[in-house]
Formats: sequence, structure tokens, C-alpha cells
Amino acid sequence: MTDPTATRVAIYDLDRTLLRRPTFTLFLIWAAWHEAPWRLLLLPGLAALGLGHALRLYGRDRFKPAAIRLMLGPRLTPDRAAKLAERFAGWRVPADVPPGASAAVARDRAEGFRLLMATAAPEFYAHAIAEALGFDAVVATRHQRDAAGNWLPALDGGNCYGAEKARRVTEWLDANVPGGARRIRFYSDHVSDAPTFALAHEAWLIGRGKGPAAHAARHGWRTADFETDTAAC
Repeated sequence: MTDPTATRVAIYDLDRTLLRRPTFTLFLIWAAWHEAPWRLLLLPGLAALGLGHALRLYGRDRFKPAAIRLMLGPRLTPDRAAKLAERFAGWRVPADVPPGASAAVARDRAEGFRLLMATAAPEFYAHAIAEALGFDAVVATRHQRDAAGNWLPALDGGNCYGAEKARRVTEWLDANVPGGARRIRFYSDHVSDAPTFALAHEAWLIGRGKGPAAHAARHGWRTADFETDTAAC
């Protein structure tokens, strides 16, 4: 039975859940195109980095900083980062938000859930997307900053993915919902988020076809297709 006094939190993954398309590589290419089109000549290098990651020659913790440095340079000033993030968010939201995601967010907000985005995307643009979607908070991959406050390609801690995402979500919950009962909903398109699914009272695997249905049945998760499920989940 649901505790009526429980603090309600709805947690959403970003890529392929709240937005249809993954954002990381898209942001790098988009930013290069708008700021320094000559950097598009470096796309073969970006592709090579992606191939190395796909072949498991190195992990995301090495791939992401190298890709950011290649396409954005060695640092991002706070003003530059904020302007890029705001413009990028304005381009992707609401055009890339599937109807089911909009419906789920509206339903959760109406039911009094706090909205938390939990994503492996870099924090310097994830916050702008979360704000554009009306979220209350965001947990994203952290990046180091220099003494002047400039964003650096190097990660500050681990990539916010898999077990690290669950750790960061737990950290946020402990800081923002200390003590008392909690009611957690979590939505993601990928089984790599199993550690965060384990934190939820309602776990929603987003996708279509037999694959998501089989994974959901195996783990006791619910399923939804955000392209077609426009009613409340």
C-alpha cells in the first residue's frame, strides 16, 4: 500500500527516453557547426574515437573527454557553455520529445512528483535541457573546472552511467529527501540502468518490440512505448 505521506520523485533518463536521439555526439557536432565550422574537418577523428570505444579499446571515461577536447577545445567559459546549452536545448525541446514522454511528465507533475533527470550527458548542457523540460533537478556527468570556472573536458568523478548513476541518484535522494518515506518512479530505455531501476517502486522500461518486453518480464519492470503511449502510463 502506498504511503500517502511519502515524498514522490519521478526520475527520467535523457537519451532515447525524454528525447528521441542521443545528445552527446549531436551536441558536439552542432556546437562545432555553430561556433567553428572548421572543426567539422575533425569529424573523422571523432568517428575514430567512437570506433575505439565501440571496440572496447577504452571506456566512456576516456572517450568523452577526448571527444569534447577534439570538437570544443580545451575549455569552455561559463558564458560560452551557457549560451551553447540554451540554444541546443531550444533546438531539441520540444521537437525531439516523444508524445508519451510529454504525457508521462505531465502526469507525474500533476500527481505531485518531483522531477529528476538522471543522465550520462555532460552537466554543462544537461541542466539547460532539464530546465527547458520543467524538471526540478538533474544528476549528470560532472566535469572538472579550472580556477576561473571554465569547464574542462576531464571528468570530475565517474561517468554517470550504470552503477555510477544509481550511486549519484542515491546521493541526491539522501541530500534532498532525507528521512521519511519515498515513492520512486524511474523511466529509462536501457537495461544498463538496472541499478537505478532497483531503487524504484515503479520501473518503466521505454521502448518497443520483443526485446524491451522480454527484459521487463525478466526483471518485473513495466513497459511503455513513448512514441505511441500518449495516455498516462
